[in-house]
Amino acid sequence: MDEIYLSMENYKDYVNLDVVAFSYAHGGAQGVGGEIIVITRDAKMYSMNPVFGDMKIEMCDEVCPPLKDCIFGLWDVEKTPNGWKGVRLGAGNFLVLAEPLYHQLKRRMFKMPPHILYDEWIGMVINYLRKF
Repeated sequence: MDEIYLSMENYKDYVNLDVVAFSYAHGGAQGVGGEIIVITRDAKMYSMNPVFGDMKIEMCDEVCPPLKDCIFGLWDVEKTPNGWKGVRLGAGNFLVLAEPLYHQLKRRMFKMPPHILYDEWIGMVINYLRKF
């Protein structure tokens, strides 16, 4: 899966993506701290990092509109916008899915501990989207 890296120079080309899922990592999270990975309806993957990259969080909000209405706590996704569901991936990492996608994948997701889901969610989402 090719990943498109967004920066201050190119993010305007990707404003208001048709997002169906995204992950959010706190700055000190395990893995790539600060990274936000976005998956769109056409099964494309984008990466941006307002903590250790050159983007501001407001730029990330423009690319991924549901992000701006989320609140990520220490242990859980504390708030998502209507039509979205949050899932804890462990170690400061979180996943937010459009509700229809969440309902399609939840049985499989909740059979996995968070640290396994952390490694599997991208493949699960992309494979599901490519079926349709």
